[in-house]
Amino acid sequence: MKVLNAYAGIGGNRHLWPAEWDVTAVELDERVAAEYARRYPNDTVLVEDAHAFVMEHAHEFDAVWTSPPCPTHSRLAKSVAARLGRELTPDPRLWEEVEHLSALGGRYVVENVHTYYVPPVAPDVVTARHYYWTNNPPLMLTQLHGTAIVRKETRPDEYAEAYGLPPLAPGAVRDPRKAMRNAVVPAEGLEIAVAAFSMEPAMSTNRTNGSPDAS
Repeated sequence: MKVLNAYAGIGGNRHLWPAEWDVTAVELDERVAAEYARRYPNDTVLVEDAHAFVMEHAHEFDAVWTSPPCPTHSRLAKSVAARLGRELTPDPRLWEEVEHLSALGGRYVVENVHTYYVPPVAPDVVTARHYYWTNNPPLMLTQLHGTAIVRKETRPDEYAEAYGLPPLAPGAVRDPRKAMRNAVVPAEGLEIAVAAFSMEPAMSTNRTNGSPDAS
């Protein structure tokens, strides 16, 4: 199965995915992309704008996982902005991708944080930290996925241990805490992806995610 992993980060969501999946990861930060490649040397890693790639190439894949940037959607960011007297406008890329992937009619997962506003499209799955929009949500998650408490003093290695991820290589990324904090818990990434990606797509295609020329 040909899978797109957009805004790949260090690949927390991808950590437990089956080895037979043919994964293409897209990540704009060169150092984060290099750390992803170190962890998953068999994946194709592209250093590109993930949003543009999703909008232009999603139909070329059997399944798509995308995790658009969360800072303009998060409750914590809204609280900080309010204290500073600043406005916070949600980044439209999240909703553009939800709409685009849903319209394609294929297999997809869009992940983001709990939003501080009522989402215009209700999430299909809600977990401790995340919202997920997907073509085929699991009936239930088979285990409770723990998460590190988000505190200023939480260390990257504490996140790694809580998430069940290998620690970052020393000096691998500019902001180790951010890179690890933003990772999806691998067990959660596995269960959400397997549920979404295992069903037959709405339109059977030649290795595409709902291409308009499908028969």
